[in-house]
Amino acid sequence: MARAAKHRHAIEGGYARGEETRARIVTAALRMFGERGFDGASTRDIATSAGVNAPALQYYFDNKEGVYLACAEHIVKRVWERMSEVVVRAERAIEEDAPDERLIEAYCDIQEHLARFMFNSPEASDWRLFMARMQAGEGPAAAFQVIYQRINGRMSKVLTTVVSRMLGRAPNDEETLVRTMMLSGQLHVFHVARRTLLTKLNWDTLDDRRLNLLTRVVREHAGVLLRSMMKIRDGAGADSVRPLHGKRPASRMRKKTAAGSR
Repeated sequence: MARAAKHRHAIEGGYARGEETRARIVTAALRMFGERGFDGASTRDIATSAGVNAPALQYYFDNKEGVYLACAEHIVKRVWERMSEVVVRAERAIEEDAPDERLIEAYCDIQEHLARFMFNSPEASDWRLFMARMQAGEGPAAAFQVIYQRINGRMSKVLTTVVSRMLGRAPNDEETLVRTMMLSGQLHVFHVARRTLLTKLNWDTLDDRRLNLLTRVVREHAGVLLRSMMKIRDGAGADSVRPLHGKRPASRMRKKTAAGSR
């Protein structure tokens, strides 16, 4: 897996305050790549925006792709600092074969933490366009792999596993994957539609009360949908909640069998 170029420590006569300079370049690059895309952002423009000369950028990152990879590494580091505790706690619940309600709470905790981070973090706001362009396929594929494998992949595995337990289906089952993606889609409004949400609600700022309202709804929606999946699994309420393929819902015995085979 490709990784961003390692920081080169300043030497005598070299660039002073190396870490500060490197961080300033990454911050400027995240904004520039978001606004103009990978092809539209030149290394010269990034250097100018960061307040350094062009050779400084080459010194720390080699080339534009190196800067882009460093942006991905920076996002990974910051997101994991914020999300690691709640993700690890959910992983532990899965490993311990915790009861359904504990798994649901773990799932909801992850979604609430993500929502708060994406909607209330000034730094995350600076990444919004960068991430949107990356999701659309812009920029080096290696940067997407850095984020997906080291953050999205790990969280996705946890969320998919919880959904699979609620459904009584395998984690790689198509219905499991579709339902996981649809359930996670409610966070879209926090990631790319912030302005639309604030405009629709006629909010000029996001205070604690409003953020608490948003995250409470995220938790409630996730909990309701996960519990509806349990009804599919247990054969209860099958007439009102049907699986995508239209077949008979899995029974509780099937869930126990599947759990015993792990």
